[in-house]
Amino acid sequence: MPNRVGIVGVGCEGFRPVVSDLSTREMMFEAATRAYADASIDPRRDVGSFICCTEDFWEGWSIADEMVPDQIGGAGRPVCTIPGDAVTGLGNAVMHILSGAADVVALEAHSKAADVIDKDAVERMAQEPSLTRPVGAGGDVLAALEMDAFMRGGRRSREQLDTLLIGSKARALRNPRASFGANLSRGDLEGSEMLSTPLKRVDEAPYADAGIVLVLASEGWIRRNRRDAVYVDGVAWESSLPWFDGGDVLTAGYASGSYARALSQAGLKRELGAFDILELDDTYSYKLLQHVHSIAKSRAEEERVLSGSGPALNPSGGSLGVGNLLEASAMHRLLECVLQLRGDAGPVQVKGAKRALVQSWRGVPTATGGVAVLSR
Repeated sequence: MPNRVGIVGVGCEGFRPVVSDLSTREMMFEAATRAYADASIDPRRDVGSFICCTEDFWEGWSIADEMVPDQIGGAGRPVCTIPGDAVTGLGNAVMHILSGAADVVALEAHSKAADVIDKDAVERMAQEPSLTRPVGAGGDVLAALEMDAFMRGGRRSREQLDTLLIGSKARALRNPRASFGANLSRGDLEGSEMLSTPLKRVDEAPYADAGIVLVLASEGWIRRNRRDAVYVDGVAWESSLPWFDGGDVLTAGYASGSYARALSQAGLKRELGAFDILELDDTYSYKLLQHVHSIAKSRAEEERVLSGSGPALNPSGGSLGVGNLLEASAMHRLLECVLQLRGDAGPVQVKGAKRALVQSWRGVPTATGGVAVLSR
């Protein structure tokens, strides 16, 4: 990507099942304050535009963007809200900078899932209203149907899925931002509550609260101000046809398509071996298998990643270990990869990491997601 854009600051707050001591806006403020301190900037002086990834239904009121500017330092300044996940927000931040609209951009995303009384109702409202919603199937039912079709068609076993689950939960025990780490046995998984065959409770990432802010800047600004940066080499997102509308149940088109375009921007060949870290969406356990399948160029490459002999897969513990952060789930993956590439990931640090891949999915009932390529 010419005239590169880099991430020069990160900040976060929360990462707990319930953040009861802070409101959504207070959590955003804390994350923003830390990000600006990390980047050594004054948001009122240095930031040219502010972007927030938020969705009215998850916020609980219409035109929620009116409540965004004050908490992130954007009052009276250019503020843009993106009703989508943080990879989409990242792409918009990159465009703001490359177009010359701003030299420095603040990107925010958050989850206050604990404040949402009926999460199933929000997911049902997102469904196609004429054919899908009247059936009355909730998000878990739709996910279970896709899981069953994928596992059968992809020749994947419950044992493989359980191995991934055990690994994700174990890695999360070492991550200070993860609330759902555990030492699980196969017996624990077998005894997990069945939500909708074959989807079990343990297959679903529990919800969590968090606020995250990234500060991005142009390469020129980074050089002039002598800042350290993690660079965004490629970013793309797209929507494909959901499986229940006739889409492919084996390959997530949004993942494979955005992966190809992000790699093209980064000047990389389609080889997962080029990455040290893969932070892929695992809102449901089977989606991790599906997403690896969708971006791997061959079955052999897929098996290398899943067996642990390829790049580190979700060293953070993923959403299964950290939690489902709604529109901020991708932001969490971006945060983890920035910390990894800076060497600041602490107990979950991947030694010598230089390049990372972030992949997102917006969740049931969408077939929308994106990919970002980061490097040091």
